[in-house]
Formats: sequence, C-alpha cells, structure tokens
Amino acid sequence: MDKKIKNESFLDSQSAIMGYINYREENRNRHKARVLIASKGKTRLNAVIFMYISTDADNPFVLLEGNGHLERDFYDKYTIENSRFKFIRGTLLIKAKDLWGNDIEIDITGV
Repeated sequence: MDKKIKNESFLDSQSAIMGYINYREENRNRHKARVLIASKGKTRLNAVIFMYISTDADNPFVLLEGNGHLERDFYDKYTIENSRFKFIRGTLLIKAKDLWGNDIEIDITGV
C-alpha cells in the first residue's frame, strides 16, 4: 500500500512540474524566478535567482542557482524522489528539507 501512495505522489509532483513549465514560455528554459524559502513560519530566503527545470521522465528536477546563503543552507537540486511538488496559480511549491534536516517550503514564481 505504501508503494501505491508513493507512486501517486510521484505522479502529482510530475504533474505540478509540468504545470509550471506550461504556465509561461520562459519557464521552459533557464530563467529568473522569485524564490521564497520558509521554515516554521519564518522566511529564510527571499531572492530573485536563476533556476532550471529538467523534465526527464525518470526523475524530473528543479535546479536553483543562488548566492552564498542559498548554497550554505539549502540544496541546489530538488527531485521528486526527495521532495513533493504542487502547482498553484503560477507558483511551484516544493516541500523538502534543508541541508540541516529541517522541513522547508520553497515557493517559486517566474519573474
């Protein structure tokens, strides 16, 4: 039963990534995006950075290219195997963990 839930979550995440890519033409390539990262109700990062999304059928991922703060506290790559994705009104939401194991939510909106 756990495997079925996991597979459904993968499909939901893949659908969310495709929704973000199809939302704007620019989202198909490396592009600037507003990235907000929050944990426990506090903003930990709010910046415009470059991002890229791979739609590899086996393991799609989001790659964030950031500054020193991003690199110090957060991963640069989030996949459907280690994160959960949702797409809501033009924003890609990622539920994941930071480098220290804390739960985070990443909100990505193309600029």
